[in-house]
Amino acid sequence: MVGRIAAGQLSGIANAQAQEKEKMMDQQEYKKTYKPLILWMILFIVGSTLIPVFINRTLDQLFQITWGEGAEVRMVLMFMVIAIDGLLVMIYAGEYVYWINGGPGFEEAKAAGSERRKAYAAAHLSVFLKMTLVCCVYLLFSLLFHFPIGIDIAVISSAVVVASIMTIPIRFN
Repeated sequence: MVGRIAAGQLSGIANAQAQEKEKMMDQQEYKKTYKPLILWMILFIVGSTLIPVFINRTLDQLFQITWGEGAEVRMVLMFMVIAIDGLLVMIYAGEYVYWINGGPGFEEAKAAGSERRKAYAAAHLSVFLKMTLVCCVYLLFSLLFHFPIGIDIAVISSAVVVASIMTIPIRFN
């Protein structure tokens, strides 16, 4: 019986030490960086200008598929929406929550721990993924019913703004 109690205490001590070590390692590995954000910005600019043009021209040349007037603008809009999701996935994966406007500073995020940083980033990502779904459905209807490009720009821009506003109540604490 005494042996079981001692083993239980030793096990508890070992678990506590392992948790403390994990916490220390977590805080040591969490470093402040903006390199992925800079890379995302460069890829965003290049992608939003070149990818839609490339896709549209390739489909036209190889398969004689034309999307009609304004196809490149619609592709740019969709690329931008998906790129925002990509940024939020990067924030989630790297736990770069200090990149989020109104979010915690680096030191606060570092002290909070991985689980809290991931939960905060996931809450933002969830809102923007829902916005992306809405934008995809809208653009399908736009293609089917030949909505004017101006309306597409207004609707997609509004969806991004609404999603951004919906993240304001999300708090880190």
